[in-house]
Amino acid sequence: MYVQVEDVKPWYKQFWPWALMVMPATAVVAGLYTYSLAVSTRSAMVVDDYYTEGKAINQSLERGRKAAALGLHGNLSLNGQAARLLLDNPSVQSLQQLELKLYHATLADHDQVVMLHNAGNGVWAGEVAHLAAGRWYVDLLPQDESWRLEGVLPAASPIAAVDLQPAL
Repeated sequence: MYVQVEDVKPWYKQFWPWALMVMPATAVVAGLYTYSLAVSTRSAMVVDDYYTEGKAINQSLERGRKAAALGLHGNLSLNGQAARLLLDNPSVQSLQQLELKLYHATLADHDQVVMLHNAGNGVWAGEVAHLAAGRWYVDLLPQDESWRLEGVLPAASPIAAVDLQPAL
């Protein structure tokens, strides 16, 4: 009778131990990467004081109602860094400046506030810094913030236009 002897390799030279360890090792590496992203970036989407935010929303709605009562609506066009607003309403012609607020949908550090100057004949002009890619929310207010118009710029592009309506 013959005994068959196989030459057994050590475990680290076998295929199956490594194949079974790949998935858990990948999960550990992915978990460490996710943790490093969570620690290194700040989430601008979380609000600490919901009560204050709720009160601000009510004030914002009141400003929208006032803009609607005044019959305000405008058209904002962006051409490169030039911002041009057409707001032809007698109730705002005496104002020298309007405040244009541009809010990036997800990146709060890209938000901008631009002062538009009265160029006459219902036209307001100002300069906007480069807009990052993505969706932008637009607010238009006078210096005293008594009324507000809003609009959405779907994607930042060198030439864009948005209709501004009362924020209701």
